[in-house]
Amino acid sequence: MMKELKQKYIDILEENDWSVSSYTDDGRVELQKYSPAGEDFSIIVEVEDFTESVRKYANDFDADEHAEMWIEARGEVNGVPESIRELIEDAEAIQEMLDGLADALEAV
Repeated sequence: MMKELKQKYIDILEENDWSVSSYTDDGRVELQKYSPAGEDFSIIVEVEDFTESVRKYANDFDADEHAEMWIEARGEVNGVPESIRELIEDAEAIQEMLDGLADALEAV
């Protein structure tokens, strides 16, 4: 039987504009949210230790590395903003989205 998130977690996700994209067969869940610059950002975390898994992802996220990936993709991937400043600010906003979600989950 596939593991699914408890309703209290789904409520928090919805309050923070995250959505459940899909569940995996190995007990993980894919979450997604659009960044301010329009990136369809998603993460895959454990269902079992959901709050801890989200916090670990947030702590391990590297905004510089994320921005660098998109800076290198400019001109090769449709829809990537040309402005390096916008890409850096967007990566920082993603970090805030992740931290905010982890904070909200830990407050339950």
